Amino acid sequence: MNLLIKFIKIVTLLQLSSLPIMLHGEPGKRIVCSFPNWAIYRTKSGGAVQYTVDNIDPTMCTHVLYSFALLDKSTFKIAIKDQLVDIENQGYSKSVALKTQNPQLKVMISLGGWADANDGSKKYAALIGNDSNIDTFVSSVMDFLQLHHFDGLDLDYDYIPNAVVKTSFARLLVALSTAFSPKGYLLSLALPAAPSDYSSSIGGDYDVSSLNENVNFTNLRTFYFHGSWEPTVADHHSPLLKRPWEQTNNLNANFAVTYWTNLGLLASKINLGIPLFGLSWTLPRSLSSDSFIPPAIAEKVGPSEAKMAFFEICSSVRKKGWEVFQDPSQRIGPYAVSPTDPKTWVGYDDPAMAIVKSQFILSKGLGGAFLWDISNDDFKDICGLGVNPITTAIYHTLNGLNTTCDCVCYDN
Repeated sequence: MNLLIKFIKIVTLLQLSSLPIMLHGEPGKRIVCSFPNWAIYRTKSGGAVQYTVDNIDPTMCTHVLYSFALLDKSTFKIAIKDQLVDIENQGYSKSVALKTQNPQLKVMISLGGWADANDGSKKYAALIGNDSNIDTFVSSVMDFLQLHHFDGLDLDYDYIPNAVVKTSFARLLVALSTAFSPKGYLLSLALPAAPSDYSSSIGGDYDVSSLNENVNFTNLRTFYFHGSWEPTVADHHSPLLKRPWEQTNNLNANFAVTYWTNLGLLASKINLGIPLFGLSWTLPRSLSSDSFIPPAIAEKVGPSEAKMAFFEICSSVRKKGWEVFQDPSQRIGPYAVSPTDPKTWVGYDDPAMAIVKSQFILSKGLGGAFLWDISNDDFKDICGLGVNPITTAIYHTLNGLNTTCDCVCYDN
């Protein structure tokens, strides 16, 4: 039995012995799986990391978000992002066909993403700032969903918050919901969770009552709390809870959930974001293991390898001798450190932490989990933990099938 499997078993035993409140899964919780259409272009290692629609296990998801479609800046209509992948390689049709394997599955098209929303054109501001543009957009979405047989639309972009935009964005949601209702189409929305968003009061610039009334669910991006904008500090990018030494309490998922529910957003509308990737930095040379505890001090400006998929991290642990460190309090997921000099430090969530976060979802009465993104799971069982171990851990916990650990406590 390899060290990684032994480690996971030890962690689950610790969970059983230290977390007293028993929780049981609730069938019906959402598991929203984001599928990135660009993962087909990942061809290093002889194509070993290429991910296509054929790699999706539709039985593990309640919803699949096909990411991304674009907004045409001239016409304000929804547009195909990649003609080759989406149409010629049948990305759209194959994703919708997943419902033959799981008739309860909903497959939605996700619009936007960071690059599309920040292309410099300010097209989203122009869209929601003009009623005629909204009408054009909604009509194009209706045609798009019908043509490609998607079950709904996921809006994944952030607007610049102000009072005028707040009203305009609410009008967009009402227009989409009104058009979708007769056809039974779904509408979802990505919500920010980063502390910079709190400081700009972006939550207050959403009409939360409109979210409750018009959006089927929201996907809370509870990751990227730390990253390349902190070039001299290496820290876990997706903490669940505040850690005792932190001066601020808003750098964690628990705060984000509390923030939005305090604004009036229904907990049942919120899907907690669970990352299937880690962020890495390069550490100074000749550090003791005590120096690896977050926040470690980084040597270079910016991250070393930046984003790493879970399958890359667990492979490095199994095959390259990376050492794994765990937070006994489970406020953050693990971090791994390379044996090289200088060392690479990466913080990430593993299957054990996915169980903890899934239990948090149950304890808070949230709607489910938002997985960004499923192409980063160990979908080829490189590490010997089984196929898609993180997704499987989430599915089993939310559905009451996890016999390894079904207990949790969240007092802080």
